[in-house]
Amino acid sequence: MRRLKEAAITARNWAVGMLACLEFAIGTLPLLAAEPAAPSEQDIGSALRPVPKGLGTHQGIPTLGTVPGANENPNARGASLPRASGTQVPGERTSRSVAGRSAASPGLAVPERGPAMTFSTIQFAFDSAQLTPGSSETLRNLGLALNHELADQKAFLIEGHTDAAGSRQYNTALSRRRAQTVKDYLVREAGVAPSRLQIIGKGPSEPANLTDPYAAENRRVVVVNLGD
Repeated sequence: MRRLKEAAITARNWAVGMLACLEFAIGTLPLLAAEPAAPSEQDIGSALRPVPKGLGTHQGIPTLGTVPGANENPNARGASLPRASGTQVPGERTSRSVAGRSAASPGLAVPERGPAMTFSTIQFAFDSAQLTPGSSETLRNLGLALNHELADQKAFLIEGHTDAAGSRQYNTALSRRRAQTVKDYLVREAGVAPSRLQIIGKGPSEPANLTDPYAAENRRVVVVNLGD
């Protein structure tokens, strides 16, 4: 009788434990679903494709963000330069006349800025230039876009950005190392010609969120089409 009671208690505890595990798994499903998806090769090619001369910003056709369903992937967005008000328009592309020239590091001559795209799914280990495993799909698609969709485009700038935590000098150096890591990956793993890729570390100098310099969205990689 005693053994039967102990077995019943064990079975009950096991059932309670399994129920708790199931509740935890169900509770984490929304978090898993909220993980951003990597932009596709086509997303990247569309965002970084320059506007044909003489056709204006919209090229006579709807741009990314105006076509129904075009914003289903939150990372498939065009230019993401901060606006004066501190907000951004999803799918907005940066025209050459608006963006002006980008500040360059010594010895780096940067032409007039063209279309740009922020990659929130390119992530690094904390306080490091080491890429996280979750960045591989985005980097692979970026390499494919550069080699296929954008094969006729001569030069791109890889910008590293950080938040304002820490000294400006340290963050600028860290952001440059991260930009270099992205370039190295694209050259080594995707076969992109190194002559097509330039890098710059901007540290916290151009926050995406002007109202919160420590916000996570300020820690990002931006790729800019430098044009001819």
